[in-house]
Amino acid sequence: MRLDNVIENALASASGEDVFIYRLEGVKLDVEIGIHDYERGVKQRVLIDVITLVSKQWCGSDDIGTVVDYDYILHGIKALETRQFDLQETLCGTVLDIALEPAVVSAAQVTTRKVDAYADAAAVGLTRFRRKV
Repeated sequence: MRLDNVIENALASASGEDVFIYRLEGVKLDVEIGIHDYERGVKQRVLIDVITLVSKQWCGSDDIGTVVDYDYILHGIKALETRQFDLQETLCGTVLDIALEPAVVSAAQVTTRKVDAYADAAAVGLTRFRRKV
């Protein structure tokens, strides 16, 4: 199932709830990632986009405590700079785990892009999606 299908389902079944789609785009991460010998011990620039989906009743309050704050995702991603990953699939899954931590988040999508992998390409990337059961 794709994110747009999950969003459509959330909208169709919201029954008085609002559907919030939170986006955190272009987070810059310097991380050791890759399977090749020349990638070992070297940090690479990775850009990360995260989308989270929340269905809940809007209380109408202009208070950060009533919504999902982006900080938990940003801080969680930045904490990964000390880790080593072989695969973008693993990095994406780790960021998905972070994005889905709040109980109110029902689904998330993460895209990672290694921007220096190939001289002839802007980036090489991966998108993973997960929804809570």
